Amino acid sequence: MRKIARIIENGKVLFVDDKGTGTTDGSEQDCLGYGFKFRNNVCYCYDTTIKPDSDKNKAKGNILKNDGNFAVGIGNKITSGINNVALGFRNLIQRNADNAIAIGKNAYAENFGEIAFSSAKVPNRAKFSFYQFDGVTTNNTATELYLGGHSGARLYINESYESGFAIDYTAVGINPSSNDIFTSYGHATYKFTNSTLTEVGHDKSTTIRDSSTNQYDIEFAPISSTPDYIEVKVEGDTGHTVYWTVDFKVTEVRYA
Repeated sequence: MRKIARIIENGKVLFVDDKGTGTTDGSEQDCLGYGFKFRNNVCYCYDTTIKPDSDKNKAKGNILKNDGNFAVGIGNKITSGINNVALGFRNLIQRNADNAIAIGKNAYAENFGEIAFSSAKVPNRAKFSFYQFDGVTTNNTATELYLGGHSGARLYINESYESGFAIDYTAVGINPSSNDIFTSYGHATYKFTNSTLTEVGHDKSTTIRDSSTNQYDIEFAPISSTPDYIEVKVEGDTGHTVYWTVDFKVTEVRYA
């Protein structure tokens, strides 16, 4: 497979020639080896039936929708949302994503504030993501936290795929009035199969806290909705104003 010499403004890919001093259009095998599109004996870094806006994507074959989105690399797509960034090769940002980042190769970000990484050969197959849930409790009632503290922003499931999710999480709650803190570290496993989201297990591995926070807790739940989502709830205590953040580190694999 030839090395890429450069990519010109219309997305055409030029390869290093046999002498190593010039360029050539290359073969179909050269083109497909990079996951590009081969059209009329010419290799393109994006599907030539969808023309990118070169002013926004630096003439690298990136396809962006909406203002405020940005891409660096080749063949990235941002099809929804605002303030999203794609870095690398053929990453995808879509669905419920705002203020999201997709990095690497074939990463996909689909939820608010998500930071997704992948180096997968196959698009839409696997990724590692970070999510942050924020909120406040003033009593002992279980209260839902949202991504970034934005009401309605949740970890929604893409129901077009059979999926598995391994979650490592860190939860922190602080009561500034008493200067006391609650922390919990653990793991959870979810799957979306046969059109149903299921919690396989939740292990609260370690809890470290001040004694006044003994009633504080964290729970997850699979919620059937349109689409389904993983719900994050925390409990404080009566008369306690507690500020919460819960970070998810999620490894996902899926198959259509």
